[in-house]
Amino acid sequence: VSYQAEIKKSGLTVKEIKQGDSSSVDLTEADVILAGGRGLENSKNFNVLFECAEMMGAAVGASRVAVDEGWVPYAMQVGQTGKTVSPKVYIACGISGSVQHFAGMKTAAMIIAINRDAEAAIMKRCDYFVVADFFEIIPALTGKLKTAANGDTKDI
Repeated sequence: VSYQAEIKKSGLTVKEIKQGDSSSVDLTEADVILAGGRGLENSKNFNVLFECAEMMGAAVGASRVAVDEGWVPYAMQVGQTGKTVSPKVYIACGISGSVQHFAGMKTAAMIIAINRDAEAAIMKRCDYFVVADFFEIIPALTGKLKTAANGDTKDI
């Protein structure tokens, strides 16, 4: 079943936006984690996550595949053989959702997954599933955050 959601402008008012520092955020203490997996395709593409995480004050995590490929260090690995995390929001980007990865983040208060594969296993384990290309969603979010950080909040 395919469904196209109509996204309406929220009634929220942004009072202040502060740019965070993702390099100093401990995964196990983070309120928000942006995590990348095989769908990011290479180490260079993790920079897209780092840029967005910095704007959000979030930490960056990774799947075992991303670590095994050498794209990011082991310290960023979330899962059964990595770190167990319990953020308020966990955003999985290009992560299929193996049982081992889920074991490390299942206690997150909210799990949002962005994946091109509408049948990815993580779909059954998340609160919100966005069938889309990470390379469209995260840069757009980063752009909105940068605009807001510059004081323009009318289009958020």
